[in-house]
Amino acid sequence: MAKIKVKPEYRELVKMFNELTGSRSLWQVFNDCINMYALSIQNVFTLGNKHEYNEKEYKRIANQYTNAELAQIAKIFAEIMGMLDDNPNRDLLGDLYMQLNMGEGALGQVFTPYNVSYLMAETVCNIGEIKSKIEANGYITINEPTCGGGANIIAVCDFLHRNDINYQTQCVIVCQDLSRIAALMCYVVLSLIGCSAVVKIGDTLCDPYTDYYSEIKKGSDIWTTPMFHLNNCYGKC
Repeated sequence: MAKIKVKPEYRELVKMFNELTGSRSLWQVFNDCINMYALSIQNVFTLGNKHEYNEKEYKRIANQYTNAELAQIAKIFAEIMGMLDDNPNRDLLGDLYMQLNMGEGALGQVFTPYNVSYLMAETVCNIGEIKSKIEANGYITINEPTCGGGANIIAVCDFLHRNDINYQTQCVIVCQDLSRIAALMCYVVLSLIGCSAVVKIGDTLCDPYTDYYSEIKKGSDIWTTPMFHLNNCYGKC
């Protein structure tokens, strides 16, 4: 088992990941878990060919693990949910990802520390203007073109909540990242904290997100959270 120094609150989670390594690298285990969690969440509201594709992809990954190991993967997900339930206002997966030295050097990945993200949210967000737009339209939209694990968006949601704005129902979020694993980490966390969000995997400079229906039409790799569907956000972003 690899000995990795992480913050005390992550030790149990890292231990659980490490118990799945053996002949696998920690990177593979982490990547497989995030993909399986994302596929499971998305398929709750996905139909047709996309649903079938997701099921096949989930089974392809799951077939690499024993039943006991799949039970362990489920326990890890429960641990992540419990940690977010205790404290949703943090970049849980992004912070863990960087502590495990998994940042992709070729992409120049250095995730923003959460306290810096919250400071930026305080600096950029004008509460008076936000409340005015909500009063006029019923919601606001937020775009994060380089989302990473979601720190900046989570910080904005934290800031809105502290200012009596329900980000789950009054905010529609668009995120994008070139890194698949980063985008899926963001997707998993935003799903678990109840954001109405769509996450696109792709190069923001070459192929920026336009609107939901256009992205669906051209077959973009997009991931929609449960709240996105429950709040009927299809035409809002």
